[in-house]
Amino acid sequence: MLYLNQTDPHPGPGATPVTGALLRRRTALKIAAAFAAAALALTGCQQAASDQGPGTRVAAGTPVEGGTLIYAEVTPINNWQTQSARFYEKANVLNSVLDRLTYFDPESGDLVPWLASEFSANAEHTEFIFTVRPGVTFSDGTPLDAAAVKANLDSFGFGIPAAQIQPNVDFAGYTSSEVTAPDQVKVTLAAPNSNFLRATSSVTAGLVSPATLGLDAAGQSALSRISGSGPFVFESEKPDEEVVLAKRGDYAWAPETSDNQGAAYLDRVVIKYLPEVAHRAGAVQSGQVDLVRGLQPADEAALAASGSQVLAPAGTDLTSNMAAVRTGSGRLADPQVRRALQLGIDRQSIKDTVLSDSYTIAASVLNHGAPGFVDLSAELAYDPEQAKDLLDDAGWTVGADGIREKDGEKLALTVTSSNNSVVIKPAFELIEQQWRQIGVQLKNRAADNTFLATAMPDPAVELFGTRQFIYGGLGPIFEPDNNTMTHTSDPALNELFAAERAAGPGPDRDRILAEEQRALVLEQAYSLVLWDEVQVYGAGPDTHIDFTSGTAPIFQGAWTAGS
Repeated sequence: MLYLNQTDPHPGPGATPVTGALLRRRTALKIAAAFAAAALALTGCQQAASDQGPGTRVAAGTPVEGGTLIYAEVTPINNWQTQSARFYEKANVLNSVLDRLTYFDPESGDLVPWLASEFSANAEHTEFIFTVRPGVTFSDGTPLDAAAVKANLDSFGFGIPAAQIQPNVDFAGYTSSEVTAPDQVKVTLAAPNSNFLRATSSVTAGLVSPATLGLDAAGQSALSRISGSGPFVFESEKPDEEVVLAKRGDYAWAPETSDNQGAAYLDRVVIKYLPEVAHRAGAVQSGQVDLVRGLQPADEAALAASGSQVLAPAGTDLTSNMAAVRTGSGRLADPQVRRALQLGIDRQSIKDTVLSDSYTIAASVLNHGAPGFVDLSAELAYDPEQAKDLLDDAGWTVGADGIREKDGEKLALTVTSSNNSVVIKPAFELIEQQWRQIGVQLKNRAADNTFLATAMPDPAVELFGTRQFIYGGLGPIFEPDNNTMTHTSDPALNELFAAERAAGPGPDRDRILAEEQRALVLEQAYSLVLWDEVQVYGAGPDTHIDFTSGTAPIFQGAWTAGS
């Protein structure tokens, strides 16, 4: 999605391009209006420092220079290639190593300049011009100039066949880049794509030096050999144990809305791995780590009561958590059956039983905070009786064991997912019980990574528990014929995705986004939505940290009072 509110970062011919000064003028009223509320929130935070609840953080203060922040991730990563950074473990680290042309500011809701000091587009969204910020260098000392930007954009659009690197899925229709001036690059697309600018803010569009682009697959996968322009650089690594990043002292090109415009406050960030979910809260409470991702709901209240922080940044860069429907087996080919499954989910029960106050029940395939979000909650209300009627009408009759049958086949479904979410398996355990009441059997293989590896390409596995980055819109998720996530490609939906890419910000685009959401969630029910995407972090009382709209920690502006 292009995630815009009141500003248009890609004006048509003759329009003013987005620059720092213009953006500040456009957002000044928004900031002023929010100031009083922000001040009141800070006051409340200070007063309640000893009684923190989920989502709170310590009050702001003067940043402390120096020190090391220890961050615990969920599982180790052995392949750091940029364009495959669609997993939290990788994106959360590369976010501090690789800068991008644009930045989506989660506070203002605007796409703002970063390594591109200006950017614009033609009215058709087929041509884009980037003015490259002066004075930026990669960590290997080479300049980040227009030629380097072109080389990176070509790698995103075409992939790097010699290194067996596939194109970036969010760069659909990419045709060419041209250096039109020493500090300017023009991009041409084969078809309109108003999501293109938004895609340039993704970690998967992080810029690397030309020398990095020239490496083979193994070289581009090794963090020690990746040269970016970010505020941190690789220092050392112990495979499967930890990665150490060191501050880049000459860093001076943060996104213009960042509070810290210079080098990071921290000297180092140590990323350790803590796969055991039961140990994460204790690691924070004992001071072994300053920040950890992936708290289980049962630990949130105790951690907050101990004086530590529970932080829950919303993932507006992602879809809501869902069971994506895969129609390959044929059992879910009928939209009536898919709609019955949607109505057979008691989301409030999942929230009350499995989740915590850090989570919000989904009301669409988009999160509540995403521009263009449409609230479909009234039509997603739990209604097992209507679900049964839909299944009856679809010809699935209840068998002797309570499971529905049709043409000698049981309505028995399998769900697969990674173990990245601490709540995904128990959530599907509850859904298994709920669907049993409407005559549907669910085989729960969520959080089983071994099973997932073989199930992803298998069309006989009907459901995939997931949330997906949507920098390129919803099309790249649900549109491709060879999509292993959904095993479906709906021509009518694909027309909507194309229309969305051709539309600029405004009422027409909002209308198309609303149609997409209604089709995906209600009419065709390809997305059985569960809860808004959020990543729940635990932090020590002296840890000061903000997050991107993709929930990645921003280490460039982080500091610890105990440093």
